[in-house]
Amino acid sequence: MRGQACAGYGGPIFPEPAHTAENVKRLSWILTFPLAVVIVVFAIANREMVTFDLWPFELSVSAPLFVVILGSLFAGLLIGGLTAWLSSGKARWRARAAARRAAELEREIARLKREREPATAPRQSAGTPGLPAVPGAHEEAGERGKLTVAGS
Repeated sequence: MRGQACAGYGGPIFPEPAHTAENVKRLSWILTFPLAVVIVVFAIANREMVTFDLWPFELSVSAPLFVVILGSLFAGLLIGGLTAWLSSGKARWRARAAARRAAELEREIARLKREREPATAPRQSAGTPGLPAVPGAHEEAGERGKLTVAGS
């Protein structure tokens, strides 16, 4: 159905998707540039110093507010990504096992095809390749085709 033209309309009903690398790159810039502008504006607006106190430890850190907020956001992103990666470990293991099994089966299919080839190939006479291995068949062919065989 994709790419087929509609009656009375010159264009396709469902146009082909345009997922080219250039379009993806352009979309990436369209999304990244405004986000970068928002982060820069946020950092400029939140430059006041705050004290970050790590309570059980006798440790205090003074940093601009935007560093604390963006650092927390980045740390949360890393922790969430690590959690997602660890939780998908079983699925990745199953995918690798399935890929190994598929490769093993492909090798077995190729081996069975190689073993089957000689058994299904037509048997030819050892003396004259391409001719049937039936005794006297070449003489009968000569009589049918009105050819004379030397010595007869």
